[in-house]
Amino acid sequence: MLLLTHDNYHSIAANLDYMSRSQYAGFVYECEAKAMAKLSDVWVEVPTTAQEVGQYVHSWNAGTLEKFLVNHPNMFTKAKALRAEYLLANTMIDCLQEDPFVMSYLDGDKETIMTAEMYGAPWKIKMNVHSLVPRRLVDLRTTRSIIEKVWDEAARRYVSFVEFYKAPLQMTIYAEVERLAMGRAVEDWSEFIIVAVSKEKYPDKAVLNMTNPTRLIAELAAVQTNMPRLIALKAGLAEPIRCEVCNYCRSTKVLNKVIQYY
Repeated sequence: MLLLTHDNYHSIAANLDYMSRSQYAGFVYECEAKAMAKLSDVWVEVPTTAQEVGQYVHSWNAGTLEKFLVNHPNMFTKAKALRAEYLLANTMIDCLQEDPFVMSYLDGDKETIMTAEMYGAPWKIKMNVHSLVPRRLVDLRTTRSIIEKVWDEAARRYVSFVEFYKAPLQMTIYAEVERLAMGRAVEDWSEFIIVAVSKEKYPDKAVLNMTNPTRLIAELAAVQTNMPRLIALKAGLAEPIRCEVCNYCRSTKVLNKVIQYY
């Protein structure tokens, strides 16, 4: 089993050895075929500008912004100035940094890695902020808007960004892995908080308490139900299903029939 560090946490080797929230969501809510292609290193997704803005803000919170910028020369012009599309990240950071209440929730151990055995597989988490006093897990979340609803195609309705990005699932996995890693009793979960900041010209912000034992228990039950298939997929004992609509499936599609236009 790979010993996790900040340098190898997101590596293919780590993802093969461990299950994670993002990997689980990729299998269950996106596309099994794409998830397996990513584990096989035959499909690498290039981050969008919006995702890089979010990574910029996260690296500030982690205290690794200088290293992040060195590793992302694409963010700079030939004159070594930050490109206009990334300047928003600094505005978002200022929005958080100038609010003492927000900063109090970002106080704690940063990017803490924990692992635990859960439902037949080893899991890994990396918490943006982990605090023992008070006992809480904090996720720094960047989003297009905090208040606007987003269309969820699977649910066929508009939902909050919290539901759209499966934040309750993250709460569940992080809270349970942290509980197991810390050796606490069943259902003795830490408080789970989201500090959200929007990617708007004038950023909005909010501190959201996600602690919800009833939802957590329901999400855990779903994870337990889904894990046997995911374990089989990662072991090569089951054939992944293609969704035929994601970027990976479109890129690898091979036609074998004619479709009626109507």
